[in-house]
Amino acid sequence: MVWAAHPWRPALWRRDFAKTLAGSVQGAVGETRSRGSGVGSRYPHGRNGQRRNRKYTMSELYREFTFDGADDHAPRAILSLINAGDMKYSSDFESEARLAFFKTLSIDPERVAGIELRHSRNVALVDSLEELSTLMSSNPAGFDGIVTRNRRLVPSVTVADCMPIWIYCSHCGAFGILHSGWKGTGILAEAAHAMERAYGCKPGDMHIILGPAIGACCYRVERERAGLFSGEFGSEAVRVEQNDRGKAFFLDMRAANLHIARRLGIRNVTNIDACTACSERYGSYRRQGSHHFTRMLALCISRE
Repeated sequence: MVWAAHPWRPALWRRDFAKTLAGSVQGAVGETRSRGSGVGSRYPHGRNGQRRNRKYTMSELYREFTFDGADDHAPRAILSLINAGDMKYSSDFESEARLAFFKTLSIDPERVAGIELRHSRNVALVDSLEELSTLMSSNPAGFDGIVTRNRRLVPSVTVADCMPIWIYCSHCGAFGILHSGWKGTGILAEAAHAMERAYGCKPGDMHIILGPAIGACCYRVERERAGLFSGEFGSEAVRVEQNDRGKAFFLDMRAANLHIARRLGIRNVTNIDACTACSERYGSYRRQGSHHFTRMLALCISRE
């Protein structure tokens, strides 16, 4: 009900649908694709849904990050950019924008594991899409992270100001992706503990990437939320500024997750210090508004 490939949905239909995009969407790095192909055709830059006749290079469609200190077997960490279009997840079908993006990366959509986000700290450790479906059915609270050792699976989440966190264990090969918003900050610790219990992973073997997210420069909140956040993640997780009207409070999710990583003993941290609300390269709920914001897709792809 909440994953990208369903045993009851004919795979042939999805493959045929994907083929309809093949004529206008090329998959090789360095090539370009047009908005009319479905990539980035919905609400480009979040402004009134206008379509523009222009082509984008691969670097304009997604960013790829590298796990610091990891071996050659470390998975790929991919984040779609605003030009790739809205990557909203649906349990019923894959949108044209998502299918076009999978085509860009030469990924079979049947491999992609997706979830309905709940802003929780729950992580699903699975070896198959069927196992993920079973877990989702038996856990109404849902999940905001997927970790696997199955190299055929492609864990994914969508983000639009929340932080994508990629995680990889060089000891056992487990890898995954986490969705960490202000409510779900702490999911990194839950994932690390779950991987240690299930796979025997140690903090010294773990590598993480803290991806682009709304920064403290833009994430103003009320005093109560700031107090709860600093109480759990330390004073550095909240920035306080004085203005004519009194104090203004800003959450720093990046500082909070760096604090968590230090507390866990995870030394291999890649920190992508980019604010999604500041830069128009990224989708942002706060910058674009609730009606036209662009969900970005974060994928963790094994190197088979």
